[in-house]
Amino acid sequence: MSTFRSELIIEENPTKINKEAKIMSLGSGFSSMMAQNLRQYGLDVTSNPFGRIYNPISLFHHIELLGKHAELNTSLLTEYEGNWNHFQYNFLRRQSSDEELMRNIKEQVGAMQENFKKQEFLMINLGTAYVFRHLKSKQVVANCHKAPQEMFEKELLTPDKILEAFRHIYPQLNHIKNIIFVLSPVMHTKDTITLNCVSKSVLRVAIHQIVNEFPEVKYFPAYELQISDLRDYRFYERDLLQPNNLAIEYITAKFNEAYFDSKLLESSQKMDSIIQTINSLPYNPQSRDYVFEVNQAINKLKQLDNYLDPKMAVAELEGRLKRD
Repeated sequence: MSTFRSELIIEENPTKINKEAKIMSLGSGFSSMMAQNLRQYGLDVTSNPFGRIYNPISLFHHIELLGKHAELNTSLLTEYEGNWNHFQYNFLRRQSSDEELMRNIKEQVGAMQENFKKQEFLMINLGTAYVFRHLKSKQVVANCHKAPQEMFEKELLTPDKILEAFRHIYPQLNHIKNIIFVLSPVMHTKDTITLNCVSKSVLRVAIHQIVNEFPEVKYFPAYELQISDLRDYRFYERDLLQPNNLAIEYITAKFNEAYFDSKLLESSQKMDSIIQTINSLPYNPQSRDYVFEVNQAINKLKQLDNYLDPKMAVAELEGRLKRD
Protein backbone atom coordinates (compact mmCIF):
# COMPACT_ATOMS: atom_id res chain seq x y z
CA MET A 1 0.00 0.00 0.00
CA SER A 2 1.26 3.50 -0.82
CA THR A 3 2.13 5.91 1.97
CA PHE A 4 1.47 9.62 1.70
CA ARG A 5 3.83 11.04 4.29
CA SER A 6 7.33 10.47 5.65
CA GLU A 7 6.71 9.52 9.28
CA LEU A 8 9.67 10.06 11.57
CA ILE A 9 10.36 7.28 14.05
CA ILE A 10 12.19 8.44 17.19
CA GLU A 11 14.36 6.15 19.27
CA GLU A 12 13.39 5.81 22.93
CA ASN A 13 15.64 7.60 25.37
CA PRO A 14 17.36 5.19 27.80
CA THR A 15 16.78 7.53 30.78
CA LYS A 16 13.09 8.13 31.30
CA ILE A 17 11.05 10.97 32.77
CA ASN A 18 8.82 9.92 35.65
CA LYS A 19 6.43 11.69 38.02
CA GLU A 20 9.27 12.84 40.28
CA ALA A 21 11.57 14.20 37.53
CA LYS A 22 12.82 17.78 37.67
CA ILE A 23 13.01 19.43 34.28
CA MET A 24 14.28 22.79 33.05
CA SER A 25 13.23 24.07 29.61
CA LEU A 26 15.16 27.03 28.22
CA GLY A 27 15.20 28.90 24.93
CA SER A 28 12.80 30.24 22.35
CA GLY A 29 9.02 30.45 22.46
CA PHE A 30 8.69 26.84 21.38
CA SER A 31 10.39 25.78 24.64
CA SER A 32 7.39 27.22 26.50
CA MET A 33 5.08 25.06 24.39
CA MET A 34 7.15 21.99 25.26
CA ALA A 35 7.11 22.97 28.94
CA GLN A 36 3.33 23.37 28.91
CA ASN A 37 3.00 19.84 27.55
CA LEU A 38 4.94 18.53 30.55
CA ARG A 39 3.16 20.71 33.10
CA GLN A 40 -0.29 19.48 32.12
CA TYR A 41 0.69 16.13 33.63
CA GLY A 42 1.79 17.78 36.86
CA LEU A 43 5.53 17.45 36.19
CA ASP A 44 8.01 19.77 37.90
CA VAL A 45 9.10 22.08 35.07
CA THR A 46 11.05 25.35 35.25
CA SER A 47 10.63 27.28 32.02
CA ASN A 48 12.61 30.33 30.88
CA PRO A 49 13.15 32.04 34.25
CA PHE A 50 14.93 34.94 32.49
CA GLY A 51 12.48 35.23 29.62
CA ARG A 52 12.57 33.65 26.19
CA ILE A 53 16.04 33.53 24.64
CA TYR A 54 16.34 32.79 20.94
CA ASN A 55 20.06 32.62 20.15
CA PRO A 56 22.46 29.97 21.52
CA ILE A 57 25.18 32.36 22.74
CA SER A 58 22.85 34.26 25.08
CA LEU A 59 21.22 31.01 26.14
CA PHE A 60 24.55 29.41 27.01
CA HIS A 61 25.50 32.58 28.91
CA HIS A 62 22.42 32.12 31.11
CA ILE A 63 23.24 28.47 31.70
CA GLU A 64 26.77 29.51 32.69
CA LEU A 65 25.32 32.06 35.10
CA LEU A 66 23.12 29.37 36.67
CA GLY A 67 26.10 27.09 37.16
CA LYS A 68 28.40 29.52 38.92
CA HIS A 69 28.47 32.83 40.77
CA ALA A 70 29.45 35.66 38.44
CA GLU A 71 29.22 39.42 38.54
CA LEU A 72 26.55 40.99 36.36
CA ASN A 73 27.81 43.33 33.66
CA THR A 74 26.41 46.75 34.56
CA SER A 75 27.63 48.26 31.28
CA LEU A 76 24.77 46.39 29.56
CA LEU A 77 22.03 48.20 31.48
CA THR A 78 19.66 50.17 29.26
CA GLU A 79 16.78 52.60 29.78
CA TYR A 80 13.84 53.26 27.47
CA GLU A 81 10.95 55.61 28.31
CA GLY A 82 11.69 55.38 32.04
CA ASN A 83 11.95 51.60 32.12
CA TRP A 84 15.23 49.86 32.85
CA ASN A 85 16.39 46.55 31.45
CA HIS A 86 19.54 44.56 30.73
CA PHE A 87 20.72 43.50 27.28
CA GLN A 88 21.50 39.98 28.53
CA TYR A 89 17.96 39.41 29.79
CA ASN A 90 14.55 39.30 28.24
CA PHE A 91 12.41 40.27 31.22
CA LEU A 92 8.92 41.43 30.42
CA ARG A 93 8.49 43.23 33.77
CA ARG A 94 9.13 46.96 33.91
CA GLN A 95 11.78 48.25 36.31
CA SER A 96 11.70 51.90 37.31
CA SER A 97 15.41 52.19 38.20
CA ASP A 98 18.70 50.48 37.46
CA GLU A 99 19.08 49.62 41.18
CA GLU A 100 15.69 47.88 41.23
CA LEU A 101 16.53 45.98 38.07
CA MET A 102 19.91 44.76 39.34
CA ARG A 103 18.41 43.75 42.68
CA ASN A 104 15.66 41.75 40.97
CA ILE A 105 18.10 40.08 38.57
CA LYS A 106 20.42 39.07 41.42
CA GLU A 107 17.54 37.70 43.48
CA GLN A 108 16.19 35.66 40.57
CA VAL A 109 19.62 34.39 39.56
CA GLY A 110 20.32 33.33 43.15
CA ALA A 111 17.02 31.45 43.40
CA MET A 112 17.52 29.80 40.03
CA GLN A 113 21.07 28.71 40.89
CA GLU A 114 19.69 26.59 43.73
CA ASN A 115 16.95 25.29 41.48
CA PHE A 116 19.47 24.45 38.74
CA LYS A 117 21.42 22.14 41.06
CA LYS A 118 18.36 19.90 41.40
CA GLN A 119 17.60 19.50 37.70
CA GLU A 120 17.77 16.06 36.05
CA PHE A 121 16.69 17.03 32.53
CA LEU A 122 17.70 20.16 30.64
CA MET A 123 15.92 21.03 27.38
CA ILE A 124 17.75 23.60 25.23
CA ASN A 125 15.58 25.03 22.49
CA LEU A 126 17.34 27.06 19.79
CA GLY A 127 15.44 29.55 17.63
CA THR A 128 17.88 31.53 15.48
CA ALA A 129 21.57 31.70 14.57
CA TYR A 130 21.33 35.45 13.98
CA VAL A 131 22.57 37.59 16.86
CA PHE A 132 23.01 41.25 17.66
CA ARG A 133 26.37 42.24 19.08
CA HIS A 134 26.62 45.30 21.32
CA LEU A 135 29.39 47.31 19.66
CA LYS A 136 30.73 49.00 22.78
CA SER A 137 31.03 45.84 24.91
CA LYS A 138 31.44 43.37 22.00
CA GLN A 139 28.86 41.17 23.78
CA VAL A 140 26.07 39.24 22.06
CA VAL A 141 22.78 40.44 23.54
CA ALA A 142 19.60 38.52 24.30
CA ASN A 143 17.33 41.48 23.60
CA CYS A 144 18.00 44.95 22.19
CA HIS A 145 15.18 46.48 24.28
CA LYS A 146 14.42 49.13 21.66
CA ALA A 147 17.87 50.71 21.97
CA PRO A 148 19.13 52.62 18.88
CA GLN A 149 20.05 50.32 16.00
CA GLU A 150 23.49 51.89 15.61
CA MET A 151 24.49 50.41 18.98
CA PHE A 152 24.48 46.89 17.50
CA GLU A 153 25.85 44.83 14.68
CA LYS A 154 23.88 41.91 13.26
CA GLU A 155 25.86 38.71 12.82
CA LEU A 156 25.25 35.15 11.65
CA LEU A 157 26.84 32.61 13.98
CA THR A 158 28.76 29.64 12.64
CA PRO A 159 28.32 26.04 13.82
CA ASP A 160 31.89 26.10 15.17
CA LYS A 161 31.20 29.19 17.31
CA ILE A 162 28.11 27.53 18.76
CA LEU A 163 30.01 24.31 19.42
CA GLU A 164 32.82 26.19 21.13
CA ALA A 165 30.36 28.09 23.30
CA PHE A 166 28.75 24.82 24.40
CA ARG A 167 32.15 23.30 25.19
CA HIS A 168 32.77 26.25 27.48
CA ILE A 169 29.63 25.67 29.60
CA TYR A 170 29.53 21.87 29.46
CA PRO A 171 31.60 21.29 32.68
CA GLN A 172 28.81 23.01 34.63
CA LEU A 173 26.26 20.45 33.40
CA ASN A 174 27.80 17.33 34.94
CA HIS A 175 24.97 16.93 37.46
CA ILE A 176 22.27 16.77 34.77
CA LYS A 177 21.35 13.28 33.58
CA ASN A 178 19.96 14.32 30.23
CA ILE A 179 20.59 17.32 28.01
CA ILE A 180 18.11 17.51 25.15
CA PHE A 181 18.54 19.94 22.27
CA VAL A 182 15.50 21.03 20.27
CA LEU A 183 15.49 23.12 17.10
CA SER A 184 12.40 25.32 17.07
CA PRO A 185 10.14 24.77 14.04
CA VAL A 186 8.85 28.35 14.30
CA MET A 187 9.96 30.36 11.29
CA HIS A 188 11.75 33.70 11.80
CA THR A 189 10.70 35.52 8.65
CA LYS A 190 11.95 38.93 9.80
CA ASP A 191 15.23 37.65 8.35
CA THR A 192 13.28 36.59 5.21
CA ILE A 193 12.28 33.01 4.47
CA THR A 194 15.55 32.24 2.68
CA LEU A 195 17.71 33.55 5.54
CA ASN A 196 15.51 31.72 8.04
CA CYS A 197 16.53 28.53 6.21
CA VAL A 198 20.19 29.54 6.49
CA SER A 199 19.79 30.22 10.20
CA LYS A 200 18.02 26.93 10.92
CA SER A 201 20.67 25.08 8.90
CA VAL A 202 23.47 26.59 10.99
CA LEU A 203 21.71 25.60 14.21
CA ARG A 204 20.99 22.08 12.98
CA VAL A 205 24.64 21.52 11.98
CA ALA A 206 25.80 22.90 15.34
CA ILE A 207 23.47 20.56 17.24
CA HIS A 208 24.69 17.65 15.10
CA GLN A 209 28.29 18.48 16.01
CA ILE A 210 27.44 18.81 19.71
CA VAL A 211 25.59 15.48 19.82
CA ASN A 212 28.49 13.76 18.03
CA GLU A 213 31.06 15.17 20.45
CA PHE A 214 28.99 14.60 23.60
CA PRO A 215 27.26 11.19 23.30
CA GLU A 216 25.12 11.77 26.40
CA VAL A 217 23.56 14.86 24.77
CA LYS A 218 20.41 14.05 22.78
CA TYR A 219 18.46 15.72 20.00
CA PHE A 220 14.67 15.70 19.82
CA PRO A 221 13.63 16.36 16.19
CA ALA A 222 10.70 18.74 16.67
CA TYR A 223 11.89 20.70 13.62
CA GLU A 224 11.90 17.63 11.36
CA LEU A 225 8.53 16.50 12.71
CA GLN A 226 6.99 19.81 11.67
CA ILE A 227 8.87 20.39 8.41
CA SER A 228 9.32 16.89 7.01
CA ASP A 229 6.74 14.69 8.75
CA LEU A 230 3.64 16.91 8.97
CA ARG A 231 4.77 19.10 6.06
CA ASP A 232 1.50 20.98 5.47
CA TYR A 233 0.19 24.49 6.15
CA ARG A 234 -2.87 23.04 7.89
CA PHE A 235 -0.48 22.36 10.79
CA TYR A 236 0.37 26.05 11.17
CA GLU A 237 -1.37 28.98 12.82
CA ARG A 238 -2.99 31.60 10.61
CA ASP A 239 0.30 33.52 10.53
CA LEU A 240 1.76 30.49 8.67
CA LEU A 241 4.84 30.69 10.90
CA GLN A 242 4.01 28.88 14.12
CA PRO A 243 2.83 25.30 14.65
CA ASN A 244 -0.85 25.16 15.59
CA ASN A 245 -2.34 23.14 18.44
CA LEU A 246 -2.75 20.04 16.29
CA ALA A 247 0.94 20.09 15.34
CA ILE A 248 2.04 20.76 18.92
CA GLU A 249 -0.07 17.85 20.17
CA TYR A 250 1.53 15.58 17.57
CA ILE A 251 5.09 16.73 18.31
CA THR A 252 4.72 16.56 22.09
CA ALA A 253 3.09 13.12 21.85
CA LYS A 254 6.21 11.94 20.00
CA PHE A 255 8.35 13.42 22.77
CA ASN A 256 6.28 11.68 25.44
CA GLU A 257 6.61 8.32 23.68
CA ALA A 258 10.40 8.67 23.56
CA TYR A 259 11.04 10.13 27.02
CA PHE A 260 8.25 9.14 29.45
CA ASP A 261 8.56 5.97 31.49
CA SER A 262 5.90 3.34 30.79
CA LYS A 263 3.63 4.23 33.73
CA LEU A 264 3.73 7.98 33.06
CA LEU A 265 3.19 7.42 29.33
CA GLU A 266 0.19 5.15 29.91
CA SER A 267 -1.35 7.55 32.43
CA SER A 268 -0.73 10.61 30.25
CA GLN A 269 -2.42 8.93 27.29
CA LYS A 270 -5.40 8.05 29.49
CA MET A 271 -5.58 11.67 30.64
CA ASP A 272 -5.47 12.90 27.05
CA SER A 273 -8.29 10.52 26.11
CA ILE A 274 -10.45 11.60 29.05
CA ILE A 275 -10.03 15.29 28.24
CA GLN A 276 -10.60 14.76 24.51
CA THR A 277 -13.90 13.01 25.32
CA ILE A 278 -15.07 16.00 27.37
CA ASN A 279 -13.89 18.43 24.71
CA SER A 280 -16.09 16.66 22.18
CA LEU A 281 -19.23 17.41 24.24
CA PRO A 282 -21.21 20.61 23.68
CA TYR A 283 -20.37 22.97 26.53
CA ASN A 284 -23.45 23.35 28.74
CA PRO A 285 -22.92 23.61 32.51
CA GLN A 286 -26.72 23.89 32.88
CA SER A 287 -27.18 20.35 31.54
CA ARG A 288 -27.38 17.46 34.03
CA ASP A 289 -25.87 15.12 31.45
CA TYR A 290 -22.92 17.46 30.85
CA VAL A 291 -22.30 17.90 34.58
CA PHE A 292 -22.48 14.13 35.07
CA GLU A 293 -19.93 13.46 32.29
CA VAL A 294 -17.51 16.11 33.58
CA ASN A 295 -17.72 14.77 37.14
CA GLN A 296 -17.09 11.26 35.81
CA ALA A 297 -14.03 12.54 33.99
CA ILE A 298 -12.77 14.30 37.12
CA ASN A 299 -13.07 11.07 39.10
CA LYS A 300 -11.17 9.17 36.40
CA LEU A 301 -8.40 11.77 36.39
CA LYS A 302 -8.01 11.55 40.16
CA GLN A 303 -7.44 7.80 39.84
CA LEU A 304 -4.30 8.47 37.78
CA ASP A 305 -2.44 10.20 40.63
CA ASN A 306 -0.07 7.29 41.30
CA TYR A 307 1.90 8.06 38.13
CA LEU A 308 1.19 11.73 37.37
CA ASP A 309 -0.32 14.75 39.08
CA PRO A 310 -3.77 15.50 37.61
CA LYS A 311 -4.45 18.64 39.70
CA MET A 312 -4.16 21.06 36.77
CA ALA A 313 -6.49 19.03 34.56
CA VAL A 314 -8.95 18.51 37.41
CA ALA A 315 -9.03 22.23 38.19
CA GLU A 316 -9.64 23.03 34.51
CA LEU A 317 -12.60 20.64 34.34
CA GLU A 318 -14.01 21.89 37.64
CA GLY A 319 -13.88 25.39 36.17
CA ARG A 320 -16.18 24.24 33.36
CA LEU A 321 -18.89 23.43 35.89
CA LYS A 322 -19.04 26.96 37.27
CA ARG A 323 -22.09 28.82 36.07
CA ASP A 324 -21.94 32.51 35.20
